[in-house]
Amino acid sequence: MIRFTAILIVCASVGLGAASATPRASSAATSGPVFSGNAGARTLPTITVRVPSTLRWTSSGPAFLLITDTALGGSVSSQAASGATYLKPGAYNLTLKAWAAWTIRIVPDVERPRPLGGGLIGFRGNGSRELPPFTTLRNTNLVWTNTGGLFAVDSGLWTLRISSSARRGNHKMGRGVHAFVVNASGTWTIGWKP
Repeated sequence: MIRFTAILIVCASVGLGAASATPRASSAATSGPVFSGNAGARTLPTITVRVPSTLRWTSSGPAFLLITDTALGGSVSSQAASGATYLKPGAYNLTLKAWAAWTIRIVPDVERPRPLGGGLIGFRGNGSRELPPFTTLRNTNLVWTNTGGLFAVDSGLWTLRISSSARRGNHKMGRGVHAFVVNASGTWTIGWKP
């Protein structure tokens, strides 16, 4: 409740108007709900995610903030024009703050690691988000880059934890299933050799 109140206070102090969120019918049969709105703070209706999914968002403003009221994750804090975050199955009450028009689409599938160059696969992002679980078949190095002054990765299980103000680095990563939350103040990559 305190985080939500803080969001409303921040919105009022920067002069954001009330947001409206309009659910729309999805164009593809496999797509989940789609919401759109304008500048302001807004709490969306409860969304139930039945299978591991990806929340994809766009924003035409300078920043986009999405907070969940559950330990399931899925929060976003970004200055990019678009991005994604992982949603575990469960019920979500999403509160967002945007400075311009935005859209949210929930897709019932998970984002997969992509080629990053130099023989690495992984994820790209801006700001903070949750990554979907991924598997490494051998011990490897997690290699990261970041354009901002803060880069942090937390596995939630103390299997891997990074907190750095450097622009790049690497950290040993064991084989197995990994699920990370990335918190950064810039645009970042996180990758490994398969």
